[in-house]
Amino acid sequence: MKNLTPMQAAYWTGRQANGFLGNVAAHLYVEFDCGNLDPQRLEKAVLKLYETHEMMRMRITSDGLQLIGKIEESVFFEAEDLTGLDADVVDGNLAEKRAHWTCRTLDLASGRTSAFGLSVLPGGACRLHVDTDMAAIDPPSFCVLMEDLARFYEDPQTGIEKGDSSYFDWLERKNSDADLAGCQAEDKRWWQDRLAELPPAPNLPEAPMSQSVHSGRLAAMLSPEERRSLTRTARELRITPSALMLGLFAAVIGEATGDDRFRLNVPMFWRAPYTANVERLVGDFSNILILAADPAPGEALGSLCKRLAERMRDLLAHSSYPGVNVMRDLSRARRSLQTAPIVFTSGLDLPGRDLFSERVSRVFGPMSWAVSQGPQVALDAQVAAMSGGILINWDIRYDALPEAWINATFDSYVALARRVAQDPSALGEPAFSREATAGDACRYTEGMLRELLSRLVPETGAQGPEEIRERGLSDADLTDLVAFLNRYIPDMNLTREDIGPATTAASLARVVRTRSAGASEKVGRAYLEAIDVRDRASVEAQPAE
Repeated sequence: MKNLTPMQAAYWTGRQANGFLGNVAAHLYVEFDCGNLDPQRLEKAVLKLYETHEMMRMRITSDGLQLIGKIEESVFFEAEDLTGLDADVVDGNLAEKRAHWTCRTLDLASGRTSAFGLSVLPGGACRLHVDTDMAAIDPPSFCVLMEDLARFYEDPQTGIEKGDSSYFDWLERKNSDADLAGCQAEDKRWWQDRLAELPPAPNLPEAPMSQSVHSGRLAAMLSPEERRSLTRTARELRITPSALMLGLFAAVIGEATGDDRFRLNVPMFWRAPYTANVERLVGDFSNILILAADPAPGEALGSLCKRLAERMRDLLAHSSYPGVNVMRDLSRARRSLQTAPIVFTSGLDLPGRDLFSERVSRVFGPMSWAVSQGPQVALDAQVAAMSGGILINWDIRYDALPEAWINATFDSYVALARRVAQDPSALGEPAFSREATAGDACRYTEGMLRELLSRLVPETGAQGPEEIRERGLSDADLTDLVAFLNRYIPDMNLTREDIGPATTAASLARVVRTRSAGASEKVGRAYLEAIDVRDRASVEAQPAE
């Protein structure tokens, strides 16, 4: 038995949390559109996979320990013959299975870390379904599994190669590394000195209230020529392609949310070489880096990309202290649950290869669907090298984000990446044009907020400190402000937690306007026009209808 890693513990806790964005498993579901596969032959290959990789049999005990269970308790393979059905029935069956597997929760307490399914379709085609829980199988490990599954299927005579070490061996050596323990203590102090500087989570618009989890994806492919252009451009900036795509992503998120400071969750999957052939192991090697993004108005895109690349280097140099612990410390310091609901994951810098090998593509065909879920994650934006180009894949919680907003933001990101690929000089343009557009878009909302704040704390005046919480408001004042806005602006659902230490009247105005789909501008204008500047109403007064 072994203790859970900080990341595994976060996954395990998150799947049992009933709050917003909780109560989901951290898992990856993928579909491949195959040719004519033999179900019995595939089942034997799947069984070999469970025999080869112990973590496919991992289970978590009631007291939070992980152990390796029995194959017969863990293996899951099902084949469904749809060849005799009408096309509409087949399509309905596949859609229902996709919806179910996308939001499923594998039973880790029983050792069920993965599931494999095969739909045999009319016309000699098949669809392969693979679902894996990230507490046992991180995304790079998923690629290892698919490579071995293709090998076992293509050559049934291939023997099982268990290797000289296991994931538990790797964990034991990592946990007993005295040098690593010293680095963790130093990195903890480094993070403690910077907790107060970490920006808030992005101000995301909220979707209409929903009682059920609804996840989906948006995907686009950049061509091999576009990939080569972006790689050349990154090299000229002396950054990696991943850093280039991260910088473009931060610019788009800043534009879409109106935030000039926000944090992003950037996963890393470094496998320290504590054991031989560590790249062949299956397990959870993940960590997260908490990146402070601050796209400044007027700053060139290229400058933003280089700044964030430098910041990522600092984070990597202090990554021995787990990012999960950083977020826990941040929550304690700010006395409320702190999250990083936007994730950016890159698979562009793999050593000279695409996401899947030529063998996997030959045996199982193209990947036609991939979606992940994770607790406290509203958007997981991924870029990966695939088929010579770049796959842009966004996994989205549609019960948390408005579909129109996420579609527009996705389109903006893809368009920006393509524009930079076609014309690298576009990196000299401003990261966003917020000063020209967003200020006007929120003028009445921001004006109303400033008037309300000036009446709550008259001595600060209409302007006062930019940060709302620096104006000397009491908890009762903040409660009154939130209640006032929720009362008169439709569908706001604002909370006191939306007003963090760095929240200003301008940034809160953008949140209010986004969540109300612009209705706050009408209310704000009517309110400001109705105010008698010689005898201003109190915060409890009703604005003009």
